[in-house]
Amino acid sequence: MHIQQELDEELNNLFDTIRKKSSIRPPIEIEKNLTLIDDFALKCSKFRGCLVDYIQENDNRLSLRLRNRLRAVDIMQKEIVSCLECFLSGDIKSAYDSFESMLEPRTISRHIENICIPLSDLCNEDKPLFRVRKSDTPLTSRRDMFHIPFSQRHFVRA
Repeated sequence: MHIQQELDEELNNLFDTIRKKSSIRPPIEIEKNLTLIDDFALKCSKFRGCLVDYIQENDNRLSLRLRNRLRAVDIMQKEIVSCLECFLSGDIKSAYDSFESMLEPRTISRHIENICIPLSDLCNEDKPLFRVRKSDTPLTSRRDMFHIPFSQRHFVRA
């Protein structure tokens, strides 16, 4: 059990380091002049850089495990890009199905809570979160205000 506690502590330290990177700390915003997918790829590269830095700077069980899982990180990035492409093209079911299958392996689902933050940290009664679209003409109906065409989903930041 002592080994597992050490690994958990090392993992928490790694996640603390990653959370300190402002460009990959939630809420994440798309950088100007980048598409959603290009921005995601850039942030993945920064995340992967954090992992590589940790591996190079530490000689412990976690760094060994990370070294063995870098390929899995690359595969996850590729699968998420595929999900985004499906979603943005309007094939939402395929996007959700592929995302769900990507998260099934125990190595991923076991630590997913470490990279998530509660939605209440992003929005609550004092700080509501809305998803609306911008228009060049007056919006006269509720549908006009809240309907986001699939071709413009990448503009939505919620």
